[in-house]
Amino acid sequence: MTSVSNAAVGAFLAGNAAAKARHGMNEAIARLSTGVRSMYGGDAGGASVAHQLRAEGRSAMMAARNCEDGISFLQAGEAALLEIAALNTRLRELMVQNANGILTAGDKAAIGVETDEVLAAGNAIDLAELNGTPLLTAPKNFTINLDGGTDAYGATAGIALADTNVAAIDAQGILIAAALGSMAAGISALKGHQGTLYSLSANSEAAAARIQDTDFARSSANLAKFSIMNQSAMAMVAQANQASSAVLAVLQ
Repeated sequence: MTSVSNAAVGAFLAGNAAAKARHGMNEAIARLSTGVRSMYGGDAGGASVAHQLRAEGRSAMMAARNCEDGISFLQAGEAALLEIAALNTRLRELMVQNANGILTAGDKAAIGVETDEVLAAGNAIDLAELNGTPLLTAPKNFTINLDGGTDAYGATAGIALADTNVAAIDAQGILIAAALGSMAAGISALKGHQGTLYSLSANSEAAAARIQDTDFARSSANLAKFSIMNQSAMAMVAQANQASSAVLAVLQ
């Protein structure tokens, strides 16, 4: 009876070992096939941290794209202001030219026509839009923070060109210069935020990968190990069963 009992216990032990080896094989296969180390309960706490890091990293990437949108918007506004500045400079030239005492009525009429066109063009550019959003009416809010917070960048130009006199045109030039400065400052600030966000995104993804991604070398080694252990355990189950058969044969 003792021999029969021992043989049965051996079979049970070998079967349990085979089951554990199969679990190890399944874990290794799952991690190798998905690339996720936390499969089969590998690291529940680490998985939570990795998901949070990845969420922050991807939010940072989206915020960096928002910065790029803001930079494009401000560059469009800057280009518009530069055109207004050029028109305002031409307007000043025309005012100085018109004051010349030797001009004929026809000359002054031609200057007046160009002046009207310059004024119309400048005031139309001041109302330019990008994607339906006015470029120069007010600073715009851009979402550049991971929590969805916004910062405002841009300039309120509101520059209505007029040909009252040279002093008025110079005052317009001062307003244009100030608006250009605001645009340039906004572009510089957004570039700084964007660089930081790109770095944050890359490093968050790297940190998440270190925690959650599969170590392919280790998992491959584990797969080979548990495959051998499973085959060996199954062989021992067969040996135990043969031992039981031999005892029963003697009893018969």
